[in-house]
Amino acid sequence: MIALKDICFAYEERPVLKHINLTIEDGETVMLQGPNGCGKSTLIRILNALEFADVGEYIFEEKRIDKKSMKDERFAKVFHQKIGYVFQNPEVQLFCASVEEEIAFAPMQMGLERAEVKKRVDHCINLLQIEDLRERAPYYLSTGEKKKVAIASILSMNPKVLVLDEPLSGLDAETAEWLTDFLLQLKKSGKTMIIATHNHTFAEMVADRIVYMNRDHQIDHILRLKESL
Repeated sequence: MIALKDICFAYEERPVLKHINLTIEDGETVMLQGPNGCGKSTLIRILNALEFADVGEYIFEEKRIDKKSMKDERFAKVFHQKIGYVFQNPEVQLFCASVEEEIAFAPMQMGLERAEVKKRVDHCINLLQIEDLRERAPYYLSTGEKKKVAIASILSMNPKVLVLDEPLSGLDAETAEWLTDFLLQLKKSGKTMIIATHNHTFAEMVADRIVYMNRDHQIDHILRLKESL
């Protein structure tokens, strides 16, 4: 499904990623781990076409993802519906007046019929167990509640790939446990997931493979924990 081939990237001539080679199969859960500054977040941004490699190729479903391909608005729209990104700070992606509107926003932008939008909103609200938040403004929610709403707003697109950057960050123990169980449910359903995390226990519980990055901005080694689906 995804192939990164000799990916290199630099900010103002400062190397951030060096010769990254990685493939991710349909239905696989891959964790990215490594010290701060090793390039995990940049790699995630490249996977979501928010940054583009200086050198190398990013292939998604046999199509090259780069500045040229993403200039095609139709292609870019379809791509962003297939790969959903949940930011580390959920406040970055929440902007609507209510939780219900937040979750409905992406399906509406996809041009779905009103009945289908409502169906998806109701399903995601039920899936994330946030019915009591439906009419509330996201701005006033707790960090854990905002995280659930952010995930729901992405899942409402039914993306093929779910990308999460430090999903347990800022969560209390109870919410972190709930989210771990929820991601395990998504994994069992066959959802492809790419997750950056510092939490080793979480990574080992959920991942098929853990990709360890080092301070030299390279993949140090890859640990296979389970057979991918």
